[in-house]
Amino acid sequence: MRTRFLVGLLGGILLLTLASPVPIFAAKKMLMQAAFNPTQTDRGVSVAITGRIFEPNNASIPNAVISIQVNNPQGTSIHVAIAYSDLTGFFKDTFLIAEDSPGGNYTTYLVVDKPGYDTARLTLTLTYSTPDFSIQSSTSGLFLQQGQSGTLILTVLSIRQFNQAVNLTVLDRPAGVNFQFSPPSIVPSGTAIVTVSVSNSAPVGNYTITLLGVSGSLSHKTSFQLSIKPGLLQPSNIFILTVVAVILVVLSAFLRLRSRRARRAAALEELIRSAEADTGYVATARVIARLEELRAMGKVDESTYQGLKRDYEKRLEKSK
Repeated sequence: MRTRFLVGLLGGILLLTLASPVPIFAAKKMLMQAAFNPTQTDRGVSVAITGRIFEPNNASIPNAVISIQVNNPQGTSIHVAIAYSDLTGFFKDTFLIAEDSPGGNYTTYLVVDKPGYDTARLTLTLTYSTPDFSIQSSTSGLFLQQGQSGTLILTVLSIRQFNQAVNLTVLDRPAGVNFQFSPPSIVPSGTAIVTVSVSNSAPVGNYTITLLGVSGSLSHKTSFQLSIKPGLLQPSNIFILTVVAVILVVLSAFLRLRSRRARRAAALEELIRSAEADTGYVATARVIARLEELRAMGKVDESTYQGLKRDYEKRLEKSK
């Protein structure tokens, strides 16, 4: 009797199963949504994984088990965890990408299991770039003559909170051109003044100057065009300047001599007028004394002095 009952029960269940469009013992379908929420911290990038587990009709699935594995760009696992969905189907997990981690795609594999449901899988990819810096020149071109100096501003910017010292230098420096960085090292973000000094012997021409910033394994560069023009101290210019200088020296000497002669002539004219105005003994004696002063001052040449002295001495004898 009992055997017949069991057989009948199994038969009924089989008939119901065959008649039902959805198999009675089939596992239900489970869906998953998830996303990244990265946040920059002092230790690197903290990445929160948040998601929800639900049925096709959007009904939440609580107490589902979510297995989480994160691989770095080289395929090495950097994080493994288990999370559980709450009563509303939501779950959350967090992992850290350290500052010294390699840049590239970080792949997260999520697998959800719960009795009575099909396993759900989801793969997410996060692209991570390491902290970095950039450099920029304030000008694309600098025009200088030989013997001149000029300046430009070099700006070093921080990217993703980069805070290491960046050393500044120049590549392919032309002969006769010197570069000075002030300061020579910058912790971004900041600026440096670059002084470019062109010597008189620097070759004339156009040059592409590359300025380089280096910090550890990171390096970035920027460039500008340096145009060097002929300076004033060219061989032909030096000859011309020398000739002009000689001419100026000769002209100056001539003018000084002419002025001296003019002063001498004026002094003699004054002396002669004084002697002609008064021919008395006392006046003649004063003229002779003045003649001696002019001789001592170099305003009367020796032959003129001797001739005038003889004339005035004879006049002095006659006036006694």
